[in-house]
Amino acid sequence: MRFKLAVIFLFIFQFASSQFTNTDVIAKLKTERIDDIISVNAEATNATEVYKSLKYTFSIFRTDTTKTVSKSNQEERFTLEANEQKSLTNTTIGVDEKDKIVMLLLVYEEDKIVGKARIAFNEKDQKKEKEEEEYVEDDGIVLKGIVIEETKTKPGKDFYDFFYTSYTLNRINGSKIVGVYEKLSFGRSTIIQVKIEDKVIHEFLGKPDIEYLEQMSKVSIRRVYKYFKDLKKQKRDIFQY
Repeated sequence: MRFKLAVIFLFIFQFASSQFTNTDVIAKLKTERIDDIISVNAEATNATEVYKSLKYTFSIFRTDTTKTVSKSNQEERFTLEANEQKSLTNTTIGVDEKDKIVMLLLVYEEDKIVGKARIAFNEKDQKKEKEEEEYVEDDGIVLKGIVIEETKTKPGKDFYDFFYTSYTLNRINGSKIVGVYEKLSFGRSTIIQVKIEDKVIHEFLGKPDIEYLEQMSKVSIRRVYKYFKDLKKQKRDIFQY
């Protein structure tokens, strides 16, 4: 009986959460490959009858044979009229058959992800990777190991670089999107936040002090690691029933 109740609860939770992604706003990535060049078009469609004020981030992650990850990121605010479809950005990238490339488009409305699309090239052992995934969105889009940046100052960017490098080297590969945000505080100061979805994991006052920012990065990494470790344990406990 407990098992049935757990299954019913998880089904209701997954059904409810799926209503918020690619429903009102649909994100798409369209690609065309010619030899070793890939042309990418990111677009969004407003599937509602109301005007939308939105923001997108388009990221490209490249992992080489040494497991070194490089990232390019583009973000911009935009609007969509009712039932409007709009091209957000176009780019071309070179493809090396030895490199794994992941493209991720996220569309936000008031800091909540409402649309997303993912395309990958040169993913080896896809079946094995799929079995090892800890978390897959209901629409089949895998969002493991993603870190997004929304900083405003050089200290914010410096902290993000420390944090992202440590996140990659420690292979945390979290099952939810991690965000580094920076918001204005009193005077000319800022508050830097590390969030997982809507949960603030760590926040602190931004300072132009490299040693301080590196130390805050270490604190943030420990807390993020603990969050994902606890989340994994929680999921195991649920499925024991």
